[in-house]
Amino acid sequence: MKTPEVPDVQTAAIDDVCAVVQRLEADGVVLVPDYLDAEAIAQATREANELFERTPSWAHHEDYSVGQSVRMERVDVDATAFPVICSAFARPELESVVSAFFGEDYIFSRTIYAILDIVGSTTHVQQLHYDKMRHLKSFIYLTDVGIDNGPFHCLPGSHLLAREAQRENRERHIVPSDADVRRLPDGLTADAAGKTTPVLGQAGTLILFDSDILHHAGVVLAGERLAVRSLSFGSYRRRTWYRADGSVEVAP
Repeated sequence: MKTPEVPDVQTAAIDDVCAVVQRLEADGVVLVPDYLDAEAIAQATREANELFERTPSWAHHEDYSVGQSVRMERVDVDATAFPVICSAFARPELESVVSAFFGEDYIFSRTIYAILDIVGSTTHVQQLHYDKMRHLKSFIYLTDVGIDNGPFHCLPGSHLLAREAQRENRERHIVPSDADVRRLPDGLTADAAGKTTPVLGQAGTLILFDSDILHHAGVVLAGERLAVRSLSFGSYRRRTWYRADGSVEVAP
C-alpha cells in the first residue's frame, strides 16, 4: 500500500492534447493506457528482439550490464523492417502533444531506445536524478509491469524544482554534470527517494514525462521489463550547449 504522501500518476487519452499537456505542466508526468494494442505490442516485441540480436549498422548496441539497450536516431530507422517501433513514435497525436508542450521549432522523437531489463540489470539511472538536457520522454511498456518488474519511478511535481535549480545554467546554455542532477533541488528533503511513485502498467501503456522530474529506473526483482522510448526536444536543443569546463555537449 502506498502512503498518502505518494501521489498517483494521472491518466489521459493521447488525443486529448489539452489534458495531457495540463498534466505534464502540473505533475511532470502523465499515463496513457492502451497506447498500443495487442497486435502492435506483439510486433514491437519482435522488432525489439531483432534489434538486440542483429543490431543494424544504423543503430548502436550499448553496454548494459545484463539485459539489452539499443539506441537509434529515428531518421535512420528502417521503417519497413521495424514498422511498429517507428510508427509508435511518429503518431500525429503524439506529435501534437510535443508541439503543444514545446511550441514552435520542436524536435519530435529524435532518438529512440529499445531496452530490456532483467533480474541483475544495473545502471546509473537506477539512482534518483533528473536529466541533464531537458526533453519530453515517451516511454512504452511492451510487457506488463508490476512492482517486481522494475517499474519507472518518479516524484510528481518535482520538475518545477529541478527547472528552477537549472534556470541560470540554461540561460547560459550550460549543461550540468552527472553529480549535479543527482543532487536534490531546494525544496526536497533527503527522504525524497522513499516518496517516489512506481508507475505500473500493462503492456502497451505509454508514460509521458518531462525529464526535469526526479525519477529513476526500477530494479527488476522478478521476470523482465521490455520497453521502448523516444526523446523529443524544444527549439533550445538546436543551439550549442556547453559543459562547465567549456567543452561542447553533444549528447543526448
